[in-house]
Amino acid sequence: MKVLVLCTGNSCRSIIAEALLNANGIEAYSSGVNPSGKVNPNAKRVLEENGIWNDKYYSKNLDEVMDIDFDLVVTVCDNAKETCPIFPKNIKTIHIPFSDPDGKDYDEFVKTYNEIKDKLLVVVSKILKKSIPCGLSRHIKKDIDVVRVIHNFPAFTDGNYCYILKKNDVIALNKEIATILEKHNIVKKVNIHENEKEDKKVLPIL
Repeated sequence: MKVLVLCTGNSCRSIIAEALLNANGIEAYSSGVNPSGKVNPNAKRVLEENGIWNDKYYSKNLDEVMDIDFDLVVTVCDNAKETCPIFPKNIKTIHIPFSDPDGKDYDEFVKTYNEIKDKLLVVVSKILKKSIPCGLSRHIKKDIDVVRVIHNFPAFTDGNYCYILKKNDVIALNKEIATILEKHNIVKKVNIHENEKEDKKVLPIL
């Protein structure tokens, strides 16, 4: 499931939200209705200090992400809410506003980071939890935990098992579950060499 975080300049709040969502296993993107073209240095700093900065984050126009099939759009400023574009399909849109820390001391960026973490991350996680394919619940007792693990780490299946790379461990799911996950595009089928399995500890979820 993909989330778009939308604001005006795409330099502070939306960048922080994008990074937090990605760091918590939710595939996220950000853009601006009037992008500044640069990430605020203090926004980058707060992400670096929390260990979740990635050079792929940059200020960009909506045109760059319009072709992505989003499941949820989150506006984080009033201007973005008022000028939110019409997407190709009917996409759920929510508004969670935050004060703009741009031009303020670094402490304000820390405050914004924590507010986004405590509010936006929680709301989005709850919405996406409700959107988990219903077929999973019949086969996985702790379906949301499994899906979170899958979104947090590269996951794939060789047709018999679904393997989720997690540091030096591999979590294996049975073929029935792997088939359901493939159907909903949560994992992709790839070939796994036996020596790759042997190099890692295999942990069965069920």
